[in-house]
Amino acid sequence: MSSRSRSILTVLLYLAVAVFLSAPRCVSAAPYPVRTCVARKVDAAAAACRTVFSAWAEFERSRKAATRATRIGRAAQDLTSRWSAAEAKAAALVSDCSETSGTSAEMVTYLDSAAGAFVDHVAGLGGGKACVRTALRAAASACRTALEAEGRLIRAPAHDPDRRRLAASRDRLRARLPRALVGCSASTRPAIVDAIDAALDQTALRLQTAPDVPSGWTMISPPADVPYNGETLHPICARGTPYSFWARRGTVNKLVVYFQGGGACFSNLTCSPAVGAFKDRAGPGDNPSQYTEGIANVNNPNNPFRDWNVIFVSYCTGDIHWGDATVTYLAPPAAPLTIHHRGAENARVVEKWGREHFVNPEEVFVTGSSAGAYGTIAAAAFLLRDVYTASRFNVVGDAGTGVVTQQFVATQLLGWGIEKNLPRFIPGLDVSDLTQLDIADLWAAVANFYPRHKFGQYTTAYDGGSGGQTFFYNVMVQGDDISRWLQWWLSSCDWHAKARAIVQDTAARAPNFRYYIGAGSRHTIWGSDKIYTETKGGVIPFVQWVEQMRQDDPAWSNQECTDCSLNPGDPRPNPPVPPFNADGTVSCPAS
Repeated sequence: MSSRSRSILTVLLYLAVAVFLSAPRCVSAAPYPVRTCVARKVDAAAAACRTVFSAWAEFERSRKAATRATRIGRAAQDLTSRWSAAEAKAAALVSDCSETSGTSAEMVTYLDSAAGAFVDHVAGLGGGKACVRTALRAAASACRTALEAEGRLIRAPAHDPDRRRLAASRDRLRARLPRALVGCSASTRPAIVDAIDAALDQTALRLQTAPDVPSGWTMISPPADVPYNGETLHPICARGTPYSFWARRGTVNKLVVYFQGGGACFSNLTCSPAVGAFKDRAGPGDNPSQYTEGIANVNNPNNPFRDWNVIFVSYCTGDIHWGDATVTYLAPPAAPLTIHHRGAENARVVEKWGREHFVNPEEVFVTGSSAGAYGTIAAAAFLLRDVYTASRFNVVGDAGTGVVTQQFVATQLLGWGIEKNLPRFIPGLDVSDLTQLDIADLWAAVANFYPRHKFGQYTTAYDGGSGGQTFFYNVMVQGDDISRWLQWWLSSCDWHAKARAIVQDTAARAPNFRYYIGAGSRHTIWGSDKIYTETKGGVIPFVQWVEQMRQDDPAWSNQECTDCSLNPGDPRPNPPVPPFNADGTVSCPAS
């Protein structure tokens, strides 16, 4: 194959990353079985926690270790029985909660160890035997009360969507604790209350965040048939190879859901395996540990997500995660090619695993770069409605502003079967013709439907180069003039103006949406330490902008470079041609 042909096919690789998509759902009216199961487990753990701490309190009086062991053993038997019953009921509803909280034996061992450590801590504060016994009894009562409150939230999140009742319950409990510590000196009581509070937090964390999920990146390979919400899903990659994704456990009850990019295909030519025009496999090569900068660097103390649980949604279907069709592409005399555009199905498989391991996170941060940016907003719509209804969401698309031509939407996009998968429960998105919508419609509609949560988009001012946003937009604009396809800079000014208009329009229509336009032409930001350092043109560092978003800081605002010239290493035509200048500036005509 000639180099010219390969260049053309490389262009086609990136065409589809301008797509905005949504995912279908089959929603059950009843609570998801894992929620009910875990709520029952938490209730059982509340009783076990009280028994274990009470057994230690009695031991501090009698010093009879055998009696303590007997009481804890009975608590273990009761916990095992109740947990097994909860898991069986969930399994009968084709749902798996066996890994969400670890095993009952692990939980009892943890509680026993926690009680022993608590004794040492209180004694180390100068509390005598009477204080230790009092503190253990207070901890026993507090543990049951606090965990039962957690269980109520898990069972019925709609009753406390912003967690105010849970927070108020914990505040009341904390306020009562000093009075319960009658055997302890006034000087030690605050530290003992803090220790009880910390023990409650850690116990609740273990019960909701699958303690046996490794803290390092782990590849998850689902079975060929995955029952979920009344249907059977079949995770698969484009050419029929198995699907897999990645996850790692953090140390807090918060969750990042990240959508991977990797090209697309929509014709016999672009889908040809000889061309390799899109990422068509998932597996060990997706391991996020190979990346060491930006959001991937969990050793950087400035990384706001370093302690979070993370699910990395791998991509291998040529449809930006949201296709819902198996298509045979014909182009005689070439051999027919059948492609499984089942990204939506794979995403639901990942969703099922996520909600069965990280059941009730306090915060969810949904994001994705390049192609993954387009899946981000649609995924958030369904996660908010169906999965994490008592979690605080922040949603950021990285380098996916959605500048496309209507011709591309009408002639290329619909082949993936996405027109039947709009989140029609959101006003303004229940349309019969996908071409009626643009990316601003999608972001604004979702943001307005969920006003408690925050949404945002990032891009550089002239996102270009091979695979950049200006690149594929230029291909759409040039049409059949293949000789101009690779000259992405021909459309840089047009793309820049349209991208600004889209995010400004979205921000004007949704008060909980902000945009960030950085300097230069680099494509994506999450994988670069630039998230911590870039301030060119008067913007604040991207990570600071994200933290303002998460913290409900009134200072969170739209950011746009005043000096948007290129940074060293940014994509640029070589030698420079208009609108790119030799000094790195970009000269676009005034609008």
